[in-house]
Amino acid sequence: MVNNNPASSVYSVEMELLNLDYSFQGLSPDELAEFAQKKLPANFESLRHQLLNGEFENKTENRKVSHCLNRSIHNVVKAGNGKNRFTEIVRQLRSGQWLGATGKVITDVVNIGVGGSDLGPMMGSFALKEFADDNSLHTLHTHFVSSMDGGQLYAVLPIIDPETTVFIIASKSFGTIDTLANVNTVKAWTKSKLTEQQWLERHVIGVSANNQTMTDFGIPPAQQLSFADSVGGRFSLWSAIGLSIALTVGANQFGKMLDGAKAIDDHFANAPVLENIPLLLALIGVYNREVREINNLAILPYDGRLRYLPSYMQQLDMESNGKQASYDNKSITTPTGPIIWGGYGPNGQHAFFQHLHQGWDSFTADFIAVLHRKAPNFSEDVQRSLREQQRLAVSNCLAHRKLMWEGFQSHQDPRNAYVGGHPTNLLYVDELTPQSFGALIAAYEHKVFTQGVIWDINSFDQPGVEKGKKCAVEILEVIDGNAQETFDPSTDSIIKRM
Repeated sequence: MVNNNPASSVYSVEMELLNLDYSFQGLSPDELAEFAQKKLPANFESLRHQLLNGEFENKTENRKVSHCLNRSIHNVVKAGNGKNRFTEIVRQLRSGQWLGATGKVITDVVNIGVGGSDLGPMMGSFALKEFADDNSLHTLHTHFVSSMDGGQLYAVLPIIDPETTVFIIASKSFGTIDTLANVNTVKAWTKSKLTEQQWLERHVIGVSANNQTMTDFGIPPAQQLSFADSVGGRFSLWSAIGLSIALTVGANQFGKMLDGAKAIDDHFANAPVLENIPLLLALIGVYNREVREINNLAILPYDGRLRYLPSYMQQLDMESNGKQASYDNKSITTPTGPIIWGGYGPNGQHAFFQHLHQGWDSFTADFIAVLHRKAPNFSEDVQRSLREQQRLAVSNCLAHRKLMWEGFQSHQDPRNAYVGGHPTNLLYVDELTPQSFGALIAAYEHKVFTQGVIWDINSFDQPGVEKGKKCAVEILEVIDGNAQETFDPSTDSIIKRM
């Protein structure tokens, strides 16, 4: 469908840390207000209050939802076993005062986790690493390992040294099979230079909601950081799970990221519907899913520091709202959460944007832009050049967003016709900072929550992955020769080749 009409008005919400322009959604504020009245449940204000105060009930897992209570460094420290261990660990490692078992300074930290224990910390560390706030001459490198096949370890192990590396074992349950498989390989790798006791005492930090299991594993209590069981994995980067972010940028800058999230919490709690960024994102998303029947949302950041945002959003949104059962465990027969996909926008222009502009399928997209960039660590000439590159990125972001909505019709030349009519949002910040980054992520969290209560689903459990895990254990038993079970001809034939 070619729209051919530019946005007749500017529909936007601006706040200090984050801005939303929804002018190319084809929805007026009056239409959104009417839609909100129809879709928001009568008790929405109560549910929102419960979320922000750590009182919302995750009924299927019989616990509260408390990630919003972690929006201050004080609360993270308090949850992480108190005694300021979180900030003390950050200070020691970042200053070069943490020595390994053989007396060498720690130079590398490897975060071993998966899902929420990997995606959020990796995204935050990559996005914010230029904001490291100390003047120490010591350089600390952070790495991330999640894949159960060991592929990431295979790449990381050759560039680190057992004597100068600390491993963060990040797992809410401290029993995730993917994570423990990587840990077992690391233990085998360190044996050439360290005893297991040396490794545990000076080269391992545990981050989990399960202190007893960390103790049973052998991690000293002083190197255990905990967080509440009521913090869901995909909402946990604000907690002790964010240790690798703090190690990358410093505890002070980590605290600023939390401040940005808290600012959005306050905005979500108090702003009217038509001035409330998370609420508008949620309502527009529900409208596109239900009324326009668009089943997918592309996340398109136009700043390379946010290149991991699409992957993070896949877990945040799809694991939360990709469900066909209600909060009260009744079947749902209407669409819920969309498929989330996307990629770094400037690179996507040379790949999947062809399909977006001229392909058959409907989609909606969130463009994310950073308007300005400072580069204080470079010369004036390089700073000027980097500012020019930022303007180039923003101009491309605006151009493709405009073209996706307006389209371009050429009757004489179908090959150069653009379909148009694809509704998009633009989320933008003046500068990427720890505060604006925290605000962006928290806004998406609250969007997901709001859509969950609109669709009457529990956004804080994930039963859909459990059956696959159980089946994998059964297959592994057969592969290892510990069972004789058969499955189906195709599966059995692959097992036989193993």
